[in-house]
Amino acid sequence: MKILIGLTGNAGAGKSTVARMFRELGFTVIEADREAHKVLSHPKVVEFLKRRLPEAIRDGGIDREVLGRRVFTDPQFKEEFEGIVRPLVLEQIKRTIESSPARIIMVDAALLFEYGVADAFDTIIVVWAPQEELVHRLVKRGVPKEKAEAILASQMPQEEKVRRADFVIRNYGSLEDVRKQVRRIAQEIMRRLEEVELSWYL
Repeated sequence: MKILIGLTGNAGAGKSTVARMFRELGFTVIEADREAHKVLSHPKVVEFLKRRLPEAIRDGGIDREVLGRRVFTDPQFKEEFEGIVRPLVLEQIKRTIESSPARIIMVDAALLFEYGVADAFDTIIVVWAPQEELVHRLVKRGVPKEKAEAILASQMPQEEKVRRADFVIRNYGSLEDVRKQVRRIAQEIMRRLEEVELSWYL
């Protein structure tokens, strides 16, 4: 039996930093973004882009900057594109989970709630930071402020994610403070796993 943990949070919240800390503690982490990149070359995706956004096809590959700009500024295109990509990404993640020997698997996915798959996880961890800090962090990465705000506007409000979470990591202090939160949650997850395994023998 595998224990599935969903790690989520809006853009700029610091999921990658938190995921790295869990990895350092021995957790297996699957990055949804990396799995999503694998399906961009799928024939269904390529055919859709040739028809709806031909300028995103470059030298046989996908120009993710052109694609991202369209996704975050054209709601109709976004809905059509995600309708094709979403099941492919979920199937790719499922295959990766099934092929992993790990008992506890964490999936780092920004759109875990938006994709409607939260119920598939045993535990949900949300990484949170103040909204203005999210924008600031994205701008520091080179994302134009207007685009940063559009990206965040396209995601579920943080308050709703926090409300639905089992654990919340508040990522706006020092890295050591975040690491302490990660260690505490990791210990609690391991405790719960031990209780589940014990119940199998009772």
